[in-house]
Amino acid sequence: MTTKKREADIFDMFVGQERPRRKLNYLYSNWKKSGIFPNSILVAPRGCGKTAFATTLCQAMSHHKPDKTFVAKTCSGYKNLTEFINSVIMQDVHNNECAMLLDECHLLPVDVQTMFLTALAPNATHRNTYSYDEYDIDFDFRQHTFVFATTEPHKMLMPLMDRLERIDLQEYQPHHLSKIIKKTLVNATFEKDLLDEISSVLRGNPRQAVRMAEFIRGHLIGKKKKKFTKKDWDELSLNLDILPLGLTHNEFLCMEKLNGTTGMSLTCLATKLKMTPASVRQDLELYLQSMDLMEIKTGSGRLLTRLGIDYLEKHGAEINK
Repeated sequence: MTTKKREADIFDMFVGQERPRRKLNYLYSNWKKSGIFPNSILVAPRGCGKTAFATTLCQAMSHHKPDKTFVAKTCSGYKNLTEFINSVIMQDVHNNECAMLLDECHLLPVDVQTMFLTALAPNATHRNTYSYDEYDIDFDFRQHTFVFATTEPHKMLMPLMDRLERIDLQEYQPHHLSKIIKKTLVNATFEKDLLDEISSVLRGNPRQAVRMAEFIRGHLIGKKKKKFTKKDWDELSLNLDILPLGLTHNEFLCMEKLNGTTGMSLTCLATKLKMTPASVRQDLELYLQSMDLMEIKTGSGRLLTRLGIDYLEKHGAEINK
């Protein structure tokens, strides 16, 4: 009896993300046989690995097919279609073969996104031609693969989103973050259950897990030791000003302003925090709401939840020392 050889996981260096890894590996395996990879968009919050995933995919395609050049572009710098055509399409796509990463693609100008509506329109030939000035630019999906990545898909043209295979990265759980820290610090050991406590302050963000691992590495080197203990963590937390659940001091201050109230308007809260309403709504409140520490009620406004009140009762005095 013969067993079917399992395809290699091109994302084996990543922690977690089983569903998107499975999907991307499947599409990659099919591409190696058919030559066509669906133009795709990876969606995830900042720091959750979308750029790393897209880069790994495009590099694997280039490694498997050396004529297919990996090209990475950050989309924030393009002012209009003319600039994008001249500096990207004519340089890297026209008469070339490439796997192109377009990072933070929601920043692409509308006329560039509109161009992609024509260029990426699906059809039986897997090929489109876009005319610009005196050029007829061929987009051949056997030669060209476009992988978009964004934190804000709602800012993309919806018809363009419909042309792309959407891949949402999964939320990272604390045990994933613990594994990232251990994987980064292969020679370090940790006191029992300490990684759980460390992971609780990383805000579900793998980039922060890697950054924390580097802080721990520096601490251990400074102490000339390999085991990281609760005492070490308390010292590191004090020196780095790390609050429980990874709150920032402005988030903690926001909770203090809401404490003891039956609700507060956005304008009133922003005034007390000496911030703009937009900065409170679009930044400060988001993590507090995601952790169920505060809520917004119609007729009442912003107020603490029971968990938020408990947080202040448990940690407030210590933080304010």
